[in-house]
Amino acid sequence: MEKRLLIVDDDVALTRVAALTADALGIHTVQVNDPAHALDSFVSLRPQVVILDIFMPEQDGIDVLNEILLTGIPTQIVLTTGGGDDLLRLAQDAIQFHGMAEAPVLQKPFRRAELVEVLSLFFTP
Repeated sequence: MEKRLLIVDDDVALTRVAALTADALGIHTVQVNDPAHALDSFVSLRPQVVILDIFMPEQDGIDVLNEILLTGIPTQIVLTTGGGDDLLRLAQDAIQFHGMAEAPVLQKPFRRAELVEVLSLFFTP
């Protein structure tokens, strides 16, 4: 089965580096820098894991998270944030509301080793 990862973050450089890291691990990665396109990308890719920034302009990650979880397509969520503990708590509450375990969090800026460690929770080599 192909390993699939969706990265949703308005930071183009971050998504590019994260995608290169995941690709090196044999994970097919799609990057979305405009949250308005996240749901369509999620539905077409059906990734096992979504890395989602919870603080983005125009449409925050909480809205994207709810749209993704309401599809009923099984996935795992990894949250990224550069701050905003209130948004982080809200995201974790939304995840638990949908019957999922608490999501791992990558605090920005995160290191490559931290990303690899989180991905290893979901993807075996």
